[in-house]
Amino acid sequence: MSASVPSHRPGSAGSHRPSLARLAGGLFALALLGAGCTGGDEPAPEVAPAVSDGGGASDGGTVSGASDGGGQSEVALPQDPYPATPAPEDFEPPEACSGEGAYYAQVGDSADPDLPERAGEELTIEATGIEGEDAQLTATLGGGEPREIEDITLGETVTIDLWTLSVTSVCADTDQVEFDLIN
Repeated sequence: MSASVPSHRPGSAGSHRPSLARLAGGLFALALLGAGCTGGDEPAPEVAPAVSDGGGASDGGTVSGASDGGGQSEVALPQDPYPATPAPEDFEPPEACSGEGAYYAQVGDSADPDLPERAGEELTIEATGIEGEDAQLTATLGGGEPREIEDITLGETVTIDLWTLSVTSVCADTDQVEFDLIN
């Protein structure tokens, strides 16, 4: 006696039911997906947090990482000051407080007149102090955070993005720093 096995050929009446193998495969995939979303029976491997060397970052000085709530947070890293370039050896500095600079900044204020916009960016220079013959300045690109410029004095230059500035006067008597835009 031979037993008759129903045929499941395409187009036959039994082809609308999923095969046992397909059903088992689908349930297995769902189980794996569910285990990945809920953590499954095994704990997820721990991920080490990002480590910074503390150096200045050329991307603006921020590091993004996960916060306690699982969102993104940004932490500002200290940045190195913009370096000042010394005056040439044969440079003879003009008299201090000469009033020769095209731009000036009083300590506590930004440069007047405003520096010209370049490539759609703005640069703001602020005088933060004067110590002897050296001026302490900060530079702010666009709406970013102020960044220090190394102490700078007569004849020295500093390049900040698309601008190069040359200090023409550091006047402690009037708390004023003057400079020219040379590039």
